[in-house]
Amino acid sequence: MTTPLRTTLRPGTYTLDPRRSTCRLDATHVFGLKPVAATVDLRGGTVTVAGDLAASTASAVLDAGTFHSDDERRDRDIIGKRFLDAEQHPAIAFRSTGCRREESGWLIDGILRVRGRDSEVTLRLSTAESTADGCHFVATATIDRVAAGVGTGRAIIARTVRLTLDMWAA
Repeated sequence: MTTPLRTTLRPGTYTLDPRRSTCRLDATHVFGLKPVAATVDLRGGTVTVAGDLAASTASAVLDAGTFHSDDERRDRDIIGKRFLDAEQHPAIAFRSTGCRREESGWLIDGILRVRGRDSEVTLRLSTAESTADGCHFVATATIDRVAAGVGTGRAIIARTVRLTLDMWAA
């Protein structure tokens, strides 16, 4: 039996703030030699902090059409039909299916929907703290982009993408 996480989080339902929150994607391309960093805008979401943290829930929706890196041509390609197909699938969505505590911290299991396809993902929570107007969460995950429905570019783009969510909620 593990001891409960001591936290200052106040139970309640919080609304994610798209203006203050960020979603960062990190991968490599050119046969894994060049790092690529990009961002995708948050549309919205909620976090419900339960008295028993294991019963907490989260959901978030990202805007697939806002992929932004340091290369406009790449951005158009990623947003286009070959990769995210943002015109047909404008949202990237996450919904939690469970929260669990491990010795190293809290994990949030969930379903990630990309291009209309669901895949399982686990977020590792590194920050969960109350703020003056709500709460702040930072979570990371490694996404298998092929399992998530983005199979194009296998020879030149890494299969895994590191996701970092820095979420502020009120």
